[in-house]
Amino acid sequence: MFVLDPLLEVIKLKVEVDDGRVLNAKSSGNRLRNYEKAFISKEANKIPFIIPRVLSTCANSHVFAFLEATSNLGEATIIAARSMVDLEIIESHLRHPYAYWFPKIGGKEFDFPSGKKFREVSAISRKIRELMERIGGKWPSVGYLTSGQKIELLGLDPVVKFFEERIVGMSLQDFMDISSMEELKGDISLLNSVPFWRSGLEEYLTSGFPFSRSIDLGKIRDYGIGVEYDGKKVEVGPLAQALTFDPLIKKLHYKYGASPVLRELSRIRVAGKLLSELKEFENVADQYEIRGSGSGVVESIRGTLIHRVRIDNGFITDYSIIQPTTFNATPGGALEEAVKGIPISDLKDPWELSLAVSSLDSCFVTEVEVQSKGIVVTKKRIGGFC
Repeated sequence: MFVLDPLLEVIKLKVEVDDGRVLNAKSSGNRLRNYEKAFISKEANKIPFIIPRVLSTCANSHVFAFLEATSNLGEATIIAARSMVDLEIIESHLRHPYAYWFPKIGGKEFDFPSGKKFREVSAISRKIRELMERIGGKWPSVGYLTSGQKIELLGLDPVVKFFEERIVGMSLQDFMDISSMEELKGDISLLNSVPFWRSGLEEYLTSGFPFSRSIDLGKIRDYGIGVEYDGKKVEVGPLAQALTFDPLIKKLHYKYGASPVLRELSRIRVAGKLLSELKEFENVADQYEIRGSGSGVVESIRGTLIHRVRIDNGFITDYSIIQPTTFNATPGGALEEAVKGIPISDLKDPWELSLAVSSLDSCFVTEVEVQSKGIVVTKKRIGGFC
């Protein structure tokens, strides 16, 4: 039996601080690999119903990647599967700043998890999950793969209203049309209190739906603890995604380069784009059948997700997954570069480091060890919530 080691579900990041600034960083890489081998010998058509029980983080994106790799879907089922990915991303991105950023830079009402603001965003998070259940049924929410099942997406208005009134303080369209940080309103305007600390690889990768970009899987080099694309270490995630469509993010990136605050703003810009594109529907699931072996890619909450699946006689004979964190946590890669140069005002409470690490957002908890002059000053566990 394949057993997951919970100790491996942690990215370890050692950070060296000197003269009030992060001088160096060393990532352990994603040590939790090959868990997908647990799917080998199982019936291929049962895998989408198993995936959410094993891969609860970004479950709908994992299901989508499997379906793209292996399956033929009817039009109604494709719409449902894509809507589940969109809603999964939106739900996480709306909560993220309230869990990791606003408690550090806002007032008492932004306390996590007891503050008024987090309770409000948690309520809208539950509403989004209810919408997902209207499409896929109760957990594991893949009922849209059962032919004849009623599937619908109705009731988006409360989500859009919360986004407009609380998060961005203006209409969705007006928010997507702004051209400067000074125009930010609502809770997201708190980002203006954080400087543009330039930090990052500034090499990016996106892979496909829900963004218009393709990937050449032949250019991937996977060496277990890390992965490269076209001979380079790359950053994946909301900033990479936003750079494919957003004039504001492109403008700020050109002026300031990569930074924690730009990554966090990118989350809300991505959520705004997906909200504006989502369409309500009432349908009946029409087709799901296994086509055969293949590769599937999708842009998930945290970025590029890749499934490679081999099927023989209806059973899984090989399975390989590359998660976004495998890209970002690669030693010498995006996570390390995202913290280098970050100013640290208090070694015992390096809140700036919390913002930088959470802006990249690993699929797992990141355990950060802060050292100064060879002495461990503090340890922090960041992430693992949204």
